[in-house]
Amino acid sequence: MNIAQRFNDISRVLIAFLLLDLALLVAMAPWNIVMLLTDGFAALPLPAIAAIAAGAWCLAAPAMAAAFAAYRDAATMRNGEYDAERDRRNKLYRSTAAIADPYWSPAEDHRTLRPYIRTYLHLAPKAFTLSVIYAIPLAILAAGACAFLAQSAPCAAVMIALLAFTMVAHLVSLNAMVEFPNARYSALVRTGFVFAARRFPFTVLALAILVLYLWLLLQWPWIMLLFGTGLTFFFLYHTVEQITKPVLMQMIAEEIAPEQAVAEQSVPAQTTV
Repeated sequence: MNIAQRFNDISRVLIAFLLLDLALLVAMAPWNIVMLLTDGFAALPLPAIAAIAAGAWCLAAPAMAAAFAAYRDAATMRNGEYDAERDRRNKLYRSTAAIADPYWSPAEDHRTLRPYIRTYLHLAPKAFTLSVIYAIPLAILAAGACAFLAQSAPCAAVMIALLAFTMVAHLVSLNAMVEFPNARYSALVRTGFVFAARRFPFTVLALAILVLYLWLLLQWPWIMLLFGTGLTFFFLYHTVEQITKPVLMQMIAEEIAPEQAVAEQSVPAQTTV
């Protein structure tokens, strides 16, 4: 590949991430506003602040789900992947009923905003409802952690650990929803908690990325909002993807195995003389 072609590919990727940052800046407005105006909530009780933050995080969940779909299917977000590999995977997704078809069409390989907005509108109702389910334990755990901070450090630490684990489970459920759009809410929540526990090393890595994201957002909010959110969620997605991958592989195996069995039965058995 010549230098000009490589330069064009890098330029497309950078522009795609900048456009995705712009989309996330708008779509995650409730969460971004809370993070930018943390000083304005200083007069409120700590449990109230925790509840507001938990609610804002869940209101931003549809934007994160649409970003996960972009990292899953947009060609510019998977620039290092060979076209043949991507085509093979997309054909496999289309042939498996339970798995979502690619959210980006081949004609939109180098587009970002239009398919993102369409995907956001498609996923938003279910992502929001799923996030409301998570908002309740998140708000309770956050408020409990704040309440215990001045009374019992061990109890506060336990509540913070449970809060962090629940946030990762929420992201796992969102990614599972992107992969399996017809799954029931109970199955998505169960997948979030069970596989976040089973794939604990990746859960710890996802948590580390989340902590880094929150710290950078508080230190340099505008830089992160304009240039860093899309890149941070890119690494977060690929970590969460490793947590949900066993479910995806199991679903593909369960649907392909019966088809292979039928194909084998339809082939006449060879006779030996």
